[in-house]
Amino acid sequence: MSVTMQQVLAEIDKDEPNYTRAAQLGPEALPHLRQIVEADDPLRASKAAYLASLIPGPGAVEILKTAAQRREPEIRVTVAHALRNTGEATSELLAGLLDDQDSGVRKVALSSVKHLRLPALREKVARIAQHDPEAFLRSIAAETISAMDRVR
Repeated sequence: MSVTMQQVLAEIDKDEPNYTRAAQLGPEALPHLRQIVEADDPLRASKAAYLASLIPGPGAVEILKTAAQRREPEIRVTVAHALRNTGEATSELLAGLLDDQDSGVRKVALSSVKHLRLPALREKVARIAQHDPEAFLRSIAAETISAMDRVR
């Protein structure tokens, strides 16, 4: 059965989508999710990016990469959180989001790094702990380093 744009929109246009159920649309939904992420509606783009993160496969990661380049910080925040759902290219994408100009994006990216405990990002997180212009982010980064070190 082919998945239509109408089916995808019916799932993500809800106030609170059931992402677990929506993810059952499977990889056939990915081309539609890409179109939504590339369109001019930030709320839909955020929901589409998050849903893509729940569908396994490289197509989903490509959608997250596209969403991470959007100018709207709310979409990039969603990507930073959604990366917890995928194992592919997570370090590379999170590394870019840790350098984001928006402090909210950096905050959620730090939270995802802490959740995923990605050793490849330890050095970058340590730099944030020392040099980020936002004191609250320096604190979160220091906590993230401590959590990562406890796992070792």
